[in-house]
Amino acid sequence: MESAAQCSLRGRDRRQTRRFVFRERRSGFERRWTRRRTPFGEALDASLVYLRDHRRALVAVLALANLLSLLDLWLTSIALRLGVAEANPFMGYFFEASATQAAVVKCGLVVGASLGIWALRRYRPALMTALFFFAVYSAVVLYEIVGLARLT
Repeated sequence: MESAAQCSLRGRDRRQTRRFVFRERRSGFERRWTRRRTPFGEALDASLVYLRDHRRALVAVLALANLLSLLDLWLTSIALRLGVAEANPFMGYFFEASATQAAVVKCGLVVGASLGIWALRRYRPALMTALFFFAVYSAVVLYEIVGLARLT
């Protein structure tokens, strides 16, 4: 038999009494996430779990993204010397001032983003951002290499 106190905490009443949870049992990575059904989604989820569990792999992804950013900066400066206009208006502003200022801003933003991703590495969106960061810089560097090959 249930006591009168247990009966009164059923259903809606019980949920209203406990409004604040001091410590969540689930980590930020697992909370309220539905499993993906497509092969690409499953591969992405497996990659994110691997990055979450292997810190060296995440460091490698972030280091490669930073190196690709530096390569992008170097290829952009070569293209600007050849007379090509900067496509990014934000970086174009800094390149007009000086190449050194553009390098400091670009490196500062990329390193800051990497540190932010590292600090939030237990959350799925941060790990997705790391992979996106790496993929975007890979595509930008390939685009610049092809563009420079056509110019010369």
